[in-house]
Amino acid sequence: MANKPGAIITYNRNIVQKIFNQKRKFHLRQARLPVEEKIKILVELQKISLAIHPKKSRRDKRVVWQIT
Repeated sequence: MANKPGAIITYNRNIVQKIFNQKRKFHLRQARLPVEEKIKILVELQKISLAIHPKKSRRDKRVVWQIT
């Protein structure tokens, strides 16, 4: 395969196509989730965001929703 540039291009194209197909399937599964699950995911993302970039001033209005 290393001797034929066309074979490498085809191999890479197949890998990229597989990645995009898996990404599409993932997004379809996520879209089918119930709203409650989507909200839970959103809250987790809010927590991650604040952990990575903590608030530096009072003017920073970011919050993590408190869901009960």
